[in-house]
Amino acid sequence: MSLYPLVRVVPPFLLLGYLGVRQAFPEKSFVSEFILFNLIALSAAVSAWLSHQSGHTDNIARKGIALAVALWTIGSLTSSWNSFFTRELPDLVSDFGYVTFYPVLFFSLMRTLHPARSKQQIQILDSFIAAVGISAILATFTLDIAISRFELSNAAGILLLFYPIADLILVASALLIIIRAGVNRKNGFILLATSTFAFTDFIFLIRSAEGSYRFASLIDIGWLIALILIAESLWHPGSERGIREKTSILISVIAASGSGLIIALASIAPDVLPKQALIPAFLTLSLSFLRMAFALNQAHRLNHESVMARTDELTGLANRRAFLERIEKVSPGQTLLLLDLNGFKPVNDRYGHSTGDQLLQHVAHRLSRFVESDWILARLGGDEFALLTSSSAQAGESAAAVSAAFTYPFHLAGIGDIQVGASIGVVVADSHGDLLRRADMAMYQAKRAGLPLLFWSSSTQPGITVASLNR
Repeated sequence: MSLYPLVRVVPPFLLLGYLGVRQAFPEKSFVSEFILFNLIALSAAVSAWLSHQSGHTDNIARKGIALAVALWTIGSLTSSWNSFFTRELPDLVSDFGYVTFYPVLFFSLMRTLHPARSKQQIQILDSFIAAVGISAILATFTLDIAISRFELSNAAGILLLFYPIADLILVASALLIIIRAGVNRKNGFILLATSTFAFTDFIFLIRSAEGSYRFASLIDIGWLIALILIAESLWHPGSERGIREKTSILISVIAASGSGLIIALASIAPDVLPKQALIPAFLTLSLSFLRMAFALNQAHRLNHESVMARTDELTGLANRRAFLERIEKVSPGQTLLLLDLNGFKPVNDRYGHSTGDQLLQHVAHRLSRFVESDWILARLGGDEFALLTSSSAQAGESAAAVSAAFTYPFHLAGIGDIQVGASIGVVVADSHGDLLRRADMAMYQAKRAGLPLLFWSSSTQPGITVASLNR
C-alpha cells in the first residue's frame, strides 16, 4: 500500500530525467524520444489508474481518464516507431490513438461532474451541450489562427481540423467543471492540463503549416506536462457542492443561444467568422434538440407515472388516493354516492378471483357510461366504488341512475349472466364536511335495512329510497 504514493511522483521525475537527457544530448535519440518520452506518458496512465487509492475520484471517471492517456500513448508510440524504423506501422494506428483520446477524456471529465450517485441523464446531456457550446464560442476567436494555413479538402486536412475543435471542447469542459463545481486543486489541475494540451496542439498545427515543426521538438513536452497534470488531478479531492438543475439549464441555454448566434452571423456575414466554428455550433444545436426530446419524454413519463399512481390498475378508474384528493376540494351542492356490491363475495368464492375481477371491470364499465366529464368515478378498493357528481347534477336523479344500473345482470365470458346488486349511501355536500364518513354510514344503513340506496340524514330513521323517489 505504501508504494502507491510513489506511482504518483514517477511521471514528473521521469520528465525531469527526460529534460536532463535532452540537455546533455540535444539531438534526438532512441532512448530519449522513443523510450523515455513514451514511458512518461505510460506512467501518467498508470498513475491515473491507481489514483483510486486516494478515494477522491469516481471509478468510471478514473478508469476513463487512464484509458484516454493510454490511447494517446499508443498514438505516440506509433509515431515514434515510424520516426526511428524503416518498417513503419500504419498511420491509422497513431490516428486512432490520438483521435479516440478526446472523446474518452471528454466523457470522463463529464463523469467527474456527474458521478454514479447523481444518475441524472438530463444533467449529463446539459453538460455536453454547455461544453460544446462554449467551445463553439472559443472557436470563433482562436480556430482561424490555427488552421487557416491548411488545405481542408482531403482526409488529412479534415483530421487536422478535428484536433483544434476537440481541444477547445476539452478546455470548455474544464471551464464548465469550475463553473459548476467551484475552484479547487483538482479542477485547477484539470483546467491547466486541458489548456496546456490545447496550446501545444495549436503551436504544433501552426508550425506544421509553416513547415517549421520537427519531430522531438521541445514543444512536444507540453503534451507530457498536460498528461501528468490530468493524472495528478485525480489524486486531489473535488468539490462536494451540488449542481443545481436551474444553473445547469441556464448554462445550456446560454451555450445553445451563443451557437445559434454564431450560425446566424455566419449566414449574414460569412467572411467575419471562421467557417470551422460552425461545426461545434451545429453540434451544440443538435444536442439541444436531443435534450429537448429527452425532456419531453421525461415529462411524458412523469405525467404517465402520476396518472398511474392515481389510477386503479384493474378497472382503469380513479383509485382511492385520487378520489380522496378530489373530495378535499368538493363544492357545496355536489353529490357523493358510495356503493358496495351485494353478492360479489359468493361469485368471487365460487368462480375464482379472475371471474371476480371480470365482474368488477363490467361494473366499472357500466357505471362509466352515464358519468359526465366533470364527475369522478373511483374504485376505492375491493368491491367498493364512489361517485362524485357536479354541483349542477340532481342528487335524486344521479342516485336513481346508479341504482338502476344494477337492475339487470352482467354477462361474464365463460360464465354467463351474473346478477349482483349494490347498497348505495348518498350525501349532498354542505358546510359540515366528513362527506365520505357520512356516505359510508348511509351505505351501511342501507345494507342493513335491505334498501338499494339511502340518503344520509342526521336522524336515525332511514332516508329516501328509490321507491319513494319514483312516486
